Amino acid sequence: MGKLGYALRAAWLATTRRPDIIYCGHVFMAPLAHLAARIAGARLVSHVHGLEVWKPLSPRVRRGLMVSDLVLCVSGDTAGKVVEASSANPDRCAVIYNTVDDRFVPGDRKAARTRFGLAPEAVVLSTVSRLDSKQRHKGHDRVIPLLADLARDVPNLTYVVAGTGDDRERLEALARDTGAGDLVRFLGFVPDADLADLYRASDLYVMPSHGEGFGIAFVEAMCCGTPALGLDVGGAGDALRDGELGRAVAEEDFQNALRTALLAPPPDRTDLSERTRAVFGKARFSERLSQAMTPMMTAEGIQTSMLS
Repeated sequence: MGKLGYALRAAWLATTRRPDIIYCGHVFMAPLAHLAARIAGARLVSHVHGLEVWKPLSPRVRRGLMVSDLVLCVSGDTAGKVVEASSANPDRCAVIYNTVDDRFVPGDRKAARTRFGLAPEAVVLSTVSRLDSKQRHKGHDRVIPLLADLARDVPNLTYVVAGTGDDRERLEALARDTGAGDLVRFLGFVPDADLADLYRASDLYVMPSHGEGFGIAFVEAMCCGTPALGLDVGGAGDALRDGELGRAVAEEDFQNALRTALLAPPPDRTDLSERTRAVFGKARFSERLSQAMTPMMTAEGIQTSMLS
């Protein structure tokens, strides 16, 4: 179905079904969602994930956000960017953190390491993301130059990088040039079904990113019982909750924080997992969503049973 066909079907459904609420899952669909809401006389709820509001928005997209009855934002940082980019009413913006799948739980660490060919005695750092030259903000090149020095204090150090993209060759060269060629393993594509084992195999999940709308990988890792470290930039701070769950540090403190984390005793993985899920699990997500949606729905006489 092309764009025109999609738009016509949305307009037809709005006319024939007359929904109470139109949900827009991506800001670039906001103009169409706004039109559908007007046709149906429905409330408009838009969901913003972060990256899409980093750059200037078109007038129609800005309008779609500005007239939304509710804007769901994955982090406080994203909510601030929505208001800045679209002049949306801050009172209509609600922070609803992303939730985490139930499969991300602690498991057999030895079996997980065997699966990825990692030695039992290895000290494993990991990062999961696309290796895209347009997404260098993820921070692989902030970790790799530190490895050779860290390895002097941390025997058997290995940095495992999961993901594909056109920036892999540059990162491989960076590893060789900084004396870390033998310390980095590029796994390539890792299926979603295998990610939990990768987190379980790791001693520390690290992603010193300058631009996370939220940072779901931090949460997935911690739900598997693996400590996580990132920068206190963007939405990562909301995901890591510095000192409560993971660590979110200033960039100038990252090297020392990484060394400290690698030398620290391992956490109680079950405890870390349970504390993380208490904040980001599906039950808590449902509570936050209900708290955000109920006032609007009640005011419009819309049944709230669908939220339970």
